[in-house]
Amino acid sequence: MDHAVDYVLFERQRDLRPASFLRYYLGGKVRRVVLVLHSYELLVLLAAIAWLTNVEWLWGWVFGMLLHLPLDIVFNGKFASGGLVHFYSFIVRARAGFRADRFMDRPSLAVPGENFWISFFRGGRVAGTPPRRPPARPEVPAAGPARG
Repeated sequence: MDHAVDYVLFERQRDLRPASFLRYYLGGKVRRVVLVLHSYELLVLLAAIAWLTNVEWLWGWVFGMLLHLPLDIVFNGKFASGGLVHFYSFIVRARAGFRADRFMDRPSLAVPGENFWISFFRGGRVAGTPPRRPPARPEVPAAGPARG
């Protein structure tokens, strides 16, 4: 849901079905990356407010961001050859005009016809790379009549 603000306000998309939303992002169609809720600056601001007010739900938001941002950097970094540590600064994105093409030089590829939940948990893949397949299961010999 943290991308819904961008999807609706900045990308001007109105199809709110999860599959359409995911297809848009995994298909590399994103043009602008404002990502108001993904920034070090917001994390610092929220941490300061949480420290001053000691509001529990705000601490939850801060700790959630502390988990979420590094995971995004690791998993989304595969789409940028220079990595994405700098990308999560709102100031850096603003200086780049919030243009996605300034950060993502390796386009993502959605798998056509793939089930929404499979795509969601596998995530996008870099265009031109083979799809990830689950490991093959070893063959189990069929049980026959016991000899003895």
